[in-house]
Amino acid sequence: MRNLCRALVFLVVGALSASGAAGQTDTLPPPGPQPDVVQEEYSSGVSPLGAFLRAIVSPGWGHAAVGAHGRGGFYLTTQAVSSWMMVKTARRRSSAEDLRALREAQLRADLAVEGITNETTIQTRLEADDEWAGADRLAGARQQQFEDWLALGIFTVLLGGADALVSAHLQDFPDVSLTPTNDDGRMELRVSV
Repeated sequence: MRNLCRALVFLVVGALSASGAAGQTDTLPPPGPQPDVVQEEYSSGVSPLGAFLRAIVSPGWGHAAVGAHGRGGFYLTTQAVSSWMMVKTARRRSSAEDLRALREAQLRADLAVEGITNETTIQTRLEADDEWAGADRLAGARQQQFEDWLALGIFTVLLGGADALVSAHLQDFPDVSLTPTNDDGRMELRVSV
């Protein structure tokens, strides 16, 4: 999780430094007349950037906008499953933390009855208790699982956005198919323009 955060920070810092460098004035003379910019038209009416942003906002929306419904369904399903697993793991993590806190409260109460109030001694006794140590390990494992599902969710969102962007770029590309012709193993390559 820390590596993912570091990577995101480096990306943001790099983008900010690049935009800062882009804002500096040039010493070159101003360019001559520019040709008219031709706006690309896409058959679905959705630009690649638009498809990317739609896929980031809502899983499958960018794919559906460019006609790639199967891919959109795949990303919708994977992101729904990872979200559901994050919620499920967060509940289990909370239960493990409650179990650890309950055992700690029981041990602290028992030690208070014995007259032990030194925090170092209490912490040593907690770590020596098998039930508390097991609950502590379980809470740590549940935290790690939650972070793993979160990282997978972020990855699938970004992957879905990138795939929608590529699908939008390729939406007007001719269809290519490879089909068997008969039982003798020959294949036929078809390109529709």
